Amino acid sequence: MVTSPGPDGFNLNFIKAHWGGIQDDIMNFIHEFHNGGSTVRELNRAFIVVIPKVVKPETLKDYRPICLVGALYKVLAKVLANKLRKIMDVVIGETQMAFVSNRQIANSFVIAEEFINKWKDDKEGVFVSEV
Repeated sequence: MVTSPGPDGFNLNFIKAHWGGIQDDIMNFIHEFHNGGSTVRELNRAFIVVIPKVVKPETLKDYRPICLVGALYKVLAKVLANKLRKIMDVVIGETQMAFVSNRQIANSFVIAEEFINKWKDDKEGVFVSEV
């Protein structure tokens, strides 16, 4: 798969191809970031580019926006995401339906519908609030 280079001029294919030569530098950056010595402010830049969807684009609907992010930022984001994935079930409460494996936001609607149906059947006084 060919990926577009980000603002730094590199893509993930470059990092994969040259990992043996740049591994120590990238690992040092990640360790420095983890120890609070480095910020990603310089890396947190992106270019938004529009790509035509059709041969002769005439309106904005004929373009697809893409965001070009630096390769080192993508590597750091992937490392952090993989670390967070291990603790998400502990950090996120049972009532939170999104961002946790085996839970879907749609489950909230099903639970709410079941609650409303039970309330209608029981005819008891119930307080329902929508946020």
